[in-house]
Amino acid sequence: MGIIKLKNSKSEVRNQKHGFTLIEIIVVIATIGLVLPAIFAIVFTILQQQIKIQRFSIVKREGDYVLDVMENVIRNYAQTIHSMRPPDDSNKICQTPTTENASYFKDKFGNWFRFYLNSSNKIASESSVIVDASGQPQPIDLNSSKTKVTNFVIQCYSTASYSPPVVNISFTIEYNTSSSRPEEKASLNYQTKVKLRSY
Repeated sequence: MGIIKLKNSKSEVRNQKHGFTLIEIIVVIATIGLVLPAIFAIVFTILQQQIKIQRFSIVKREGDYVLDVMENVIRNYAQTIHSMRPPDDSNKICQTPTTENASYFKDKFGNWFRFYLNSSNKIASESSVIVDASGQPQPIDLNSSKTKVTNFVIQCYSTASYSPPVVNISFTIEYNTSSSRPEEKASLNYQTKVKLRSY
């Protein structure tokens, strides 16, 4: 009789089907249906934040570069500040405590240079040293087309009669995008003061 029971138990094992019941499958599909949208929302948010971080990185890198170039060139080379070109004693400005717009700078060799906001919303540098074949100044853009500059102001004033002028530089640089969505925008404000060296 023991042998017969073994044969019956083996046949019972063979007749049992292994698999998932309908309820188990429905529970798994429902669980996936609830978890999957949450996972996609998290991944989408992370991707958006990465894009914003990348844009802020570009804006900061270009803003730091523009400010550094202007600050170093003005501090190291500018001797006087003028309202128009060619710079001479008749259009010298920033000799009083009154704030004035700084247009042109003159170095100790008599060469002039300036920084201005061009029509492409870029800060450009122009000087009497860098010219084309016809002798016209060739402007150089300080920021790329990935960014645009607004609210660019460069002003100067003197703190005392015999002290060198102080130049205020301020601008807003932002990522150049046509999107109006706040998560796709990145902008930074820059402001500094540069005191000319007394010669």
